[in-house]
Amino acid sequence: MILMRKRDFNLLIFFIIVFVVLALITGYKHYKSKRRTVMLLELLIGIVEADNPNLDGHSLHVHNLTMLLYEFMPYFTKLKVNEMDLHYASLLLDIGKRGIPCQIMDRAGKLGQTDWDIIKKHPEIALEMMKDVPGFEKVFSYILYHHERMDGKGYHQLSGEQIPFGARMIAVTDTYSAITMNRSYRPSLSYAEAISELRMAAGTQLDEEIVNYFCNIPMKKIDACMEDVRNKMERFSDDRRGNT
Repeated sequence: MILMRKRDFNLLIFFIIVFVVLALITGYKHYKSKRRTVMLLELLIGIVEADNPNLDGHSLHVHNLTMLLYEFMPYFTKLKVNEMDLHYASLLLDIGKRGIPCQIMDRAGKLGQTDWDIIKKHPEIALEMMKDVPGFEKVFSYILYHHERMDGKGYHQLSGEQIPFGARMIAVTDTYSAITMNRSYRPSLSYAEAISELRMAAGTQLDEEIVNYFCNIPMKKIDACMEDVRNKMERFSDDRRGNT
């Protein structure tokens, strides 16, 4: 009986190992498939934004920063979001700006209130463009609410915990990217100046917990996000010049 129990136990261990190996293989194949999709999105978004000097890789920068932020968050905090949803949402957050008239998006000077009201519609435009994509419910919520503020003074007046956690993450990285990238209508801020701005906005505009996570990421890793974007956008620009 003891031998039988030992044999059964060994057989059980064997089947568990086989199950784990198969699960890992299946999961890896699934991950590779999704990663290919992310890489294709990066390519398409980069090409689209190369047309506009006021975007010029902004979405790629937000994507890099968001995934870096995710990497540096505590394990149990990561459980609040799905990694692939963050990939998609941070890349597609400004796709709705393709529906904004060019004379507004390309304007070098300060925008009036009417123009700003139009630009504020870009999250809804993005959702309208992608409404038939299945399984994107969380992605849609992150895109729709990434301009919300903790104090409730954002686009849709959601506040605090009403704002999806993924949207709050993207709000931090989007803000950092916006104030550190060159724009035709204002100069960029340095890393130190931008971190100071984020800390001042913590608790009112931005989620204080997430700002703290972001500000504790080593500067060289945050700078590397921008360097990666510059390299990609330079390649896209070279490809475009080569095809004209």
